[in-house]
Amino acid sequence: RVLFCALGKGMGAGNLAVPQQAVQLDADGMQLAVTDYMTGGPRPVKSYQVKNGIAILPVSGTLVHKMGTLRPYSGMTGYDGLTARLKSAVNDPDVRGILLDIDSPGGQAAGAFDCADMIYRLREQKPVWALCNDMACSAAMLLAAACTRRLVTQTAKIGSIGVMMAHTSYEKQLAQEGVDITLIYSGQHKVDGNSIQALPTGVRADFQRRIDEARRMFVDKVALYTGLSSEAVMNTEAAVYDGQAGIDIGLADQLINAADAVDVMVSALNDSVTQENTMTTKNLTVAEAVSQENQRVMGILNCQEAKGREKLAQMLAGQQGMS
Repeated sequence: RVLFCALGKGMGAGNLAVPQQAVQLDADGMQLAVTDYMTGGPRPVKSYQVKNGIAILPVSGTLVHKMGTLRPYSGMTGYDGLTARLKSAVNDPDVRGILLDIDSPGGQAAGAFDCADMIYRLREQKPVWALCNDMACSAAMLLAAACTRRLVTQTAKIGSIGVMMAHTSYEKQLAQEGVDITLIYSGQHKVDGNSIQALPTGVRADFQRRIDEARRMFVDKVALYTGLSSEAVMNTEAAVYDGQAGIDIGLADQLINAADAVDVMVSALNDSVTQENTMTTKNLTVAEAVSQENQRVMGILNCQEAKGREKLAQMLAGQQGMS
């Protein structure tokens, strides 16, 4: 309605009628509608959908470092964009909790650990849940692990807590084609892993060491985030688990239908608020009882009749029910 009021004014329209809503606005009414809307100031555009107080952040496709876009794009999600959306949702007064809707096989190690640490940090400010819908593997598993709680569907695939790299050598192909490439370099390790030479044994061993260290870092992060032991995580040997099996191994918390994820999260948040209010009331009741007991004791010790009979007063004060 506001849009047509604004356009109509610009086109010289003298009134606006919306028969379906029984609305009839004259020129002044059209101007008032536009003015009322604008007095609230510019409406910030959210980079996520908010449903029942839950910000839904899609995480799909290959995960990459420094993609430069807020939302998933062209089959990829950037760690930088996800981090920016998370911070925005945490600072959004309309958002009670955040749900990462994950469907990703993983991606780059670069940027993954910083993004996961940010999720782990921000979950202290607002609940951040992960929905494996239908895949959260490798780097995506790392992000899911950092969340407060992990939901999986019955056909979900979760896990793959490991690291891999590939090396391709074109040495034989180049030789067959009669192509001779000479690398001129300074620094013993400058051309380690180049694609025009077969991988030397020493270089391969160095790469394996780095991969093992990265896996250990991955395992320790998942253990920290989830509360599992590093040994238990390491013993998964980068296996992928389906649905309930992911829960059984400890990588997920609850099996749900993806369509129910927001309602499940809202219900859990409401239950949490109820429990907090109950505990607050209980604590206040205890505090009131302590205060009343202190008043009773001090009333006995300080009363006029206690003077000269302090020992008797102390004995009476120590007996509950005496005042």
